[in-house]
Amino acid sequence: MSKLRKFFKLKSDRGMILLTGVMMLSFLGLFGSVILSRMITDADASMRRVVTARAFYLADAGIQWGRKHLVTSSTAITLGPTTVGSGTITVEISNTSIKFNGSNVNVYRIESTGTVGESERVIEEFRRRGGGTDKDFLLWREMVDDGF
Repeated sequence: MSKLRKFFKLKSDRGMILLTGVMMLSFLGLFGSVILSRMITDADASMRRVVTARAFYLADAGIQWGRKHLVTSSTAITLGPTTVGSGTITVEISNTSIKFNGSNVNVYRIESTGTVGESERVIEEFRRRGGGTDKDFLLWREMVDDGF
C-alpha cells in the first residue's frame, strides 16, 4: 500500500485523478495570472519611457527654436506654448549683459519645456554672444528635470 493511500485511507485511486487535475489547473491559473500581471507592468513602464523620451525631444526642439530666434532677435521673450504632435513646447529666453575682459558680453538663457501627457522634460542652455561678432557660443547645457 502506498504512503498516500495510508494517509488518506483510500480504497481506490478514482478520486486522485480529479484532485490532481484540479490542483494542476489551479497552479496553471495562478502562474498565468502572474505572467499576465508582469506583462501589463512591463508594457506600462515601456510606454512611460516612450512618452518621457518624446517630451525630451520636444524640449530639445524648443532649444533649437530658441537658438533660431536668437539669430534674428536678441530680446527676452516667451515662445509658445506650441502644440507639436501629441505634446507642447514652451521656450523662455532671457538675457543679461556682463563685463568680461573689459567688454560687455551678452549671456542668453534658453529654457525649454517639452510636455507630453503628464510627462515633462526641461532643458536649460546658456549661450554667449559678444566680442564684436554675431556668433554665439554654448556656455552650459543641462537637463533640469529628468522626468523620472
